[in-house]
Amino acid sequence: MNTEDELNDWRTTWQTHVHVASPSSCEVRRAALKQQRNLRATHIMELVTGAILLLMSAAVAWRMRSAEMFLWAAFVWLTSLAASAFSIWNWDILWKHDVKSVAEFSHVYEKRCLAKINAARFGKAFTVVQTSISGLWLSWDWYRSALSSARFGGAMLFLLMFSAGFWVFFSRYRRSALQELRRLQASQDAP
Repeated sequence: MNTEDELNDWRTTWQTHVHVASPSSCEVRRAALKQQRNLRATHIMELVTGAILLLMSAAVAWRMRSAEMFLWAAFVWLTSLAASAFSIWNWDILWKHDVKSVAEFSHVYEKRCLAKINAARFGKAFTVVQTSISGLWLSWDWYRSALSSARFGGAMLFLLMFSAGFWVFFSRYRRSALQELRRLQASQDAP
């Protein structure tokens, strides 16, 4: 085969149109709307959960009027506000970007994955802090004989199971975000 034939073969191959299947604009818009709805639903659930915790702590403090209960309620309120502030700051990226080009969307999606990783890291740290404080508080009450040994054991068991559930949830959440980030980077590195 000579150079001219090889060049003609290459030109023919290069000029043939290869059809690449891409989603229609309706499908892309539908997926974007679904993502927005899911994001809003997540934030609404966070707000509802926070409101329930705040109301529950206020009801307990009102029912069991003591300095310790009011301090506990104030702590719940402050940590709930801190968690809400972090959530709003962390997810601010997704509220600002609605309709973008593919490159911009890819960049925003990468930021979304990083925000999920940050949220999982914050959730794990928050779980450790809350478990430590609650465990110390329960231990102090047991030491002062405010709790019987059976109630103390049940409360500690519940606290540990509840905390382990949150730890597993945040671990899985972080793992899925890391997998999404790896897939995104692999698709960007692909030719």
